[in-house]
This record gives sequence, structure tokens and C-alpha cells, in this order.
Amino acid sequence: MMFDKKFLPVAALFMLMNAVGLYCIYYFPLEGIKIPFILVVNLMLFVLSVFSFRRIQKMDVQKPNLMVQSVMMGTIIKMMVFAVAALVYAKQQKGPVGLTSLFISMGLYLVYTYLEIQWSLKKQ
Repeated sequence: MMFDKKFLPVAALFMLMNAVGLYCIYYFPLEGIKIPFILVVNLMLFVLSVFSFRRIQKMDVQKPNLMVQSVMMGTIIKMMVFAVAALVYAKQQKGPVGLTSLFISMGLYLVYTYLEIQWSLKKQ
């Protein structure tokens, strides 16, 4: 897969979040925020976005209903993957994640979903 310029915002977001997370781990530890948890969520969202981007690139522009179905399917797949990940995390009993870490993760989810919708709209 060749690098596409349309994928640049997602790659930049992924690298920026990793850089900020690693900086916070080593130089500016934040109390109450589980940075490794947020970095894992960021990685999962990035991988799911790569698959979503490839799926959107293969869509037929002439069928807008399929584009909507594809975006909805991507959202459902993300939710299912994160539900399974939450169950695995709970089974490992690593302790509570914390409300702040969950809100940051939900914000990342919304940003990645927004970028996926933008890809679909630019495809038309």
C-alpha cells in the first residue's frame, strides 16, 4: 500500500499522540491518567483506521447508500473491538482505568471517527 496524502492527518494524529504520551511518561508524569492505556487505545484506533481507509478507498462512488453503510459498519466494528478489549482488560484485573483516561480515549475515538467520515465525504 502506497502512502496516500489523504491518510496524512491520521498518521500525524497517531504520531502526535505517541510523542505527547511518551513525553508525559518520561518527563512530565500526570497523576490520575494512565498514559500506557491511552497509547494502546491510540494504536488500536490507528490500526482500525488503516483498515477503514482501505475499505473506503475501494468503495464505489456511484452508490452513496453503500458509503453510508460502510461508515456505519466501520463504527460498529470499532465498537465491537473496543468492547472485546474492555472485557479482556477487565479480566486481567489491572485496576480501574480512571475517568480522565476514559474521556481522553473517547475523545480520540471521536477524532478518528470524524476523520473517517471526512474520507467518505471527500470520496464523493
